[in-house]
Amino acid sequence: MSGQYHENVWVDFPGTLYNLTEKAEVEDQVRFFVLTLDHIINLMDDSEHMNSAQWNLTKVKYFLEVLQRQSSELKECVVQYQKPLKKESYEIGIKRHFRTLKKILKKEKYSAHAWEQIRRAVRSHLQRMEIIANNTKKRF
Repeated sequence: MSGQYHENVWVDFPGTLYNLTEKAEVEDQVRFFVLTLDHIINLMDDSEHMNSAQWNLTKVKYFLEVLQRQSSELKECVVQYQKPLKKESYEIGIKRHFRTLKKILKKEKYSAHAWEQIRRAVRSHLQRMEIIANNTKKRF
């Protein structure tokens, strides 16, 4: 999963959701991280369709294992939080975003170009989550 990104590869990114999450309570941030990680795992756990991407599937598997471990550890924190009274708006937005990413893969028949779009989107998600986590640590 390494290499340079092509400049013409672009996917709409839910930046507004991340801006709202950055200002949210820590509990909501953790819930958002878990939800996003689980969507990334679900999207990327598709090795039968990755042949065109020419990625090292061993590295992809390791990457997914790391994400699953992080998600699992964060879920242990979420269990301690009070359940929200209603479904959070970010849940709908992030679900819609990842549904769009899945549609891109299917529409482009899991082409290398489609996987490149997915890789770039996943990278952006991970970077934004890292920024939020680092900024949250600074607040406390």
